[in-house]
Amino acid sequence: MNLEPFFIVMVVAILFLMLCNLYRVVAGPTVIDRMLGVNVIGIKTTVLIVLIGIIDGRVEMFIDITLAYALLNFITTLAAARFYQRISHPAPSEPEESLVAPSAGPEVEEVDAPAKASDSSRKETP
Repeated sequence: MNLEPFFIVMVVAILFLMLCNLYRVVAGPTVIDRMLGVNVIGIKTTVLIVLIGIIDGRVEMFIDITLAYALLNFITTLAAARFYQRISHPAPSEPEESLVAPSAGPEVEEVDAPAKASDSSRKETP
């Protein structure tokens, strides 16, 4: 039984579905929709490469290409998500560290450390 026509039909169907996802990439209302659309196109491309390998009769060669492409797709998606996260939510500035212990209570005032060290009101005896 020859399954080559079936695999060719599957390749055409996957190409059509990739075109449908391309619409989401171009017209997506948010950046997240666009990133997901590109990621789904990458996943379908890996399946498409495997199907081309089956049609060609050398699946073992195409599996290596597919694994490399899938890894590249995954890393690119993570990098894009991390970049978008940093752009949309910048890291808050770190507040200045207080020199007073949190359990000290309201009667203790904050003391500047260098001023305390150079305070001449205390006389140390040798």
